[in-house]
Amino acid sequence: MIKLYLADISVLGDPQSDNSKISLLPQERQIKILKHKLADDRRRSLGAGMIINKILYENNVDVNSIHYGSNGKPYVDKIFFNAAHSGNFAFGVSSDKKIGCDVEIIKKPRLDVAKRFFTENEYNYITHSENTSNAFYKLWTIKESYIKQSGEGLRIPLNSFEININKDTITVSENNTKKNCYITHFEFKNHSFAICSYEQPPRKIEFNYV
Repeated sequence: MIKLYLADISVLGDPQSDNSKISLLPQERQIKILKHKLADDRRRSLGAGMIINKILYENNVDVNSIHYGSNGKPYVDKIFFNAAHSGNFAFGVSSDKKIGCDVEIIKKPRLDVAKRFFTENEYNYITHSENTSNAFYKLWTIKESYIKQSGEGLRIPLNSFEININKDTITVSENNTKKNCYITHFEFKNHSFAICSYEQPPRKIEFNYV
């Protein structure tokens, strides 16, 4: 079962001066949070840490049992999870199978990035869309969620696979071969959200607020 989690970072205090939330997180996460120079970045990282804590608590997993892969991605043996943050939100997902997610605040599209790192079809999808900002961040978050679900991180070039969007159907292909995964995309309060999973996504988007 896939579960979605959301933390509004605007209501969080700066963990550098307010330790009421950060003190509940593992030492490794506290260090990671406090390395950020900007208060909003510390809040976003705190929000992601709170989401991971909630996921582990709900699955009866000790927070101290978190391991870190060679790419720095946290994992545990019992449950698959992923978290991301941008703008006003930290976003997380959990599943019984491998899963990845991403969130980005919708701003001016980075067409130079799309031209350089996306496939030709993806670039054309953006430039021919009525709203190029929404189209760019839709593709960006989907591609990021796919990379994060794979566990390979940036070792997978962004143009080595292609996102195909046909009305309400979204698929991923590599070398013209469709990948066996589910893609979910939605927008909420001027943020673009994406999930890549091996498990059937929920029909209705419902957040567990942290």
